[in-house]
This record gives sequence, structure tokens and C-alpha cells, in this order.
Amino acid sequence: SVYAIGDAIDGPMLAHKAEEEGIACVENIAGFAGHVNYDAIPGVVYTYPELATVGQTEEQLIKAGIKYNKGTFPFMANSRAR
Repeated sequence: SVYAIGDAIDGPMLAHKAEEEGIACVENIAGFAGHVNYDAIPGVVYTYPELATVGQTEEQLIKAGIKYNKGTFPFMANSRAR
């Protein structure tokens, strides 16, 4: 058998994604049901200040008909914002 994770398969090139896929891969090899919840893997852009996302976008939730709560945070309230 050949197994692949991370950048070698489809999806974003994120270390957090590869780590979860690695755990699921080993679970599958050991005979367990490995699973990766791709909606719960954070994405990070290492700029100044950093940007991070997790989960679906508001547009995706609306399209899927999923009820959700929305919160906002003023960027200038971030101590790293200028």
C-alpha cells in the first residue's frame, strides 16, 4: 500500500492539515477508522499582524442553508494593529 498526506495530496498546503492527515493515516494502518475534519483545521497567514481562519465562510454557510451566529471584532482593537 502507498499512503500520502500533506502537500502530496489535494487541499491547502498547511502544516496543521498534514498533521491531522498523518494521525488519520496511522490510525488506518493500525486498523482503526481514521478521520480528518477539514472544517476544523486552521489556516494561518504569517504576516504582521497574522491572519487566521477556521471553519466555513459566511457565504458557504448561507449556500448550505446552515444557521449560524456571527461575531465581529474591530481590527484596531487588536494590540498588534497600527
